[in-house]
Amino acid sequence: MLLQHLSLREFRNFEAGDLDFGARFTVLYGPNGVGKTNVLEALYLIATLRSFRSADLGPLVRHGASEARVEVTGHDRQLGLGTRLAVHLTRNARQTRRLAVADGKTVRSGPDFYGRLRAILFTPEDLGVLRGSPTGRRQFLDRALFARDRAHIADIADYDKLLRSRNRVLRGEDAGISRSQQDGLLDAYDAGLAAAGARIWVRRERLLADLRGAFAEAFAQIHGRHLGVALEYVSKLAGEPGAAPADPQTCLADALRGARRHDLVRGTTTVGPHRDDFDVRLDGQDAGAFASQGQARALILAFKIAELQDARARAGEAPVLLLDDVSSELDPQRSAQLFEALLREAGQCVLTTTAPHFIGLPAGGDCRYIEVDKGHIKLGGDSGP
Repeated sequence: MLLQHLSLREFRNFEAGDLDFGARFTVLYGPNGVGKTNVLEALYLIATLRSFRSADLGPLVRHGASEARVEVTGHDRQLGLGTRLAVHLTRNARQTRRLAVADGKTVRSGPDFYGRLRAILFTPEDLGVLRGSPTGRRQFLDRALFARDRAHIADIADYDKLLRSRNRVLRGEDAGISRSQQDGLLDAYDAGLAAAGARIWVRRERLLADLRGAFAEAFAQIHGRHLGVALEYVSKLAGEPGAAPADPQTCLADALRGARRHDLVRGTTTVGPHRDDFDVRLDGQDAGAFASQGQARALILAFKIAELQDARARAGEAPVLLLDDVSSELDPQRSAQLFEALLREAGQCVLTTTAPHFIGLPAGGDCRYIEVDKGHIKLGGDSGP
């Protein structure tokens, strides 16, 4: 989908905001805290029906408002038709509801809406993934899979819901049920977790296997060929990095049953893909512990470039690339190498930066510079660096 226009109403700090996209690059610039990242979040919401900053959609509705709306118009190049996608958010004291609309028709099923806008996201927080928690690395992988396979979003949502339900039973929060009823509930939740969890496990494994070669090549181009890199998924069920077993669903179901007594004591589910990780090795050493800051940044950039190449090869066109304030985190050499790669690999790209000179792309038909100031998009702010 080629993005043409974005409309925001009561979204985050925007009472109202409209912008037209550049054919390839749209650069949003302004000081920190004025709302640039909110624009990327709005586009990510259209792509995935979720935020990359908050599990709760409530904060996306502007303070003091009860409803918000994000709408994009664009051109579906595969169908050769114009298209309009929107997400409505309605917030009350108890919850925030979302409603997806495609070309004027409500889309009730999330999986039927996912993938209409495909987007790859890169944030400054990604640069700390290698040294961060396993939770952050799992989320990093899952965001990559959201752009690659629309079914993954639904499986993650289903798995999380089943996991919360199983943990409530383990903690005895459903008062008044007998031991046999408890066992029956846990049997049902285990079956659901094994089915959804196996699909999550296999997709994560396959993603890393598919990106491995391109990741190594991209790292060599950014940082040089004197260091070897390796990329592996790590499941506690498999025990060691490597491929999932031939029947991961049975493996996960057996593990859940085997851990049940222990889980009842702990009050939480101790096995499953929500406990997995991935491992990046630099010359055989754990990159999270031994890579320099520059090497860690180059590794994450290489991963995103590999992800972009894979997405383009699968779909025949590159997804929209969302880059949040990446240049300010890179030295001039790495920044120049990044934009060389983007010019070569990317399709349409929306970037944020504190100052246009960090980007260095000439303003014109392919690149628009738009100033953002305290929840206002300044039309006509097309001056380049």
